[in-house]
Amino acid sequence: MASYTNGESNHGDSKGIQPKITLYTNHLCPFAHRAHITLEELGLDFDEVIIDLDKPREQWYLDINPRGLVPSIKYTVPGLYDEEIITESSIVAQFLADARPSHLLPSSLHDPFSPLFRARLAFFVDTWNTKVQGNLYPMMKAEGEEKEKLANETVAAIEKEIEPLLANAGPFFGGKDKPTLAEVCFTVDRMDH
Repeated sequence: MASYTNGESNHGDSKGIQPKITLYTNHLCPFAHRAHITLEELGLDFDEVIIDLDKPREQWYLDINPRGLVPSIKYTVPGLYDEEIITESSIVAQFLADARPSHLLPSSLHDPFSPLFRARLAFFVDTWNTKVQGNLYPMMKAEGEEKEKLANETVAAIEKEIEPLLANAGPFFGGKDKPTLAEVCFTVDRMDH
């Protein structure tokens, strides 16, 4: 087992250790896309188990994720982690990005500006999830006046809560030139045709 001092492992070069990742997912679930995009952006290999969302979850999956939701990951690093289960899409994406610092989420250890960027990014994702995300699915399913009302509420929430947080964005969050965890966590909504 590795020990840690000041956030750094004394286990050796952890960059050379490849985690074994099993992704429990469903390709039609927009929230599961967060995990897929993060894994692809980080270039991590993973096994995939498709969960049928049209039927009650089997007990083996409820043992992994008692809520029965996707995505979930099983994350194993020999000598460090033994089959840790991570659930909830934003948390899965955050965990993976923390485990492998990249353009998605820079490490806080070596750059004095990274903690501030990470805090702003976390606030943005939380704001999106709590102020806007909840309106999207009901809005897509609604009809007539209810749909228009929800659409107006969603636009108002975006204008009030999201737009001010994007003042220095371009082309990506925080003025970055590559996608960040902000894009991963807020651009995954799927429109049914």
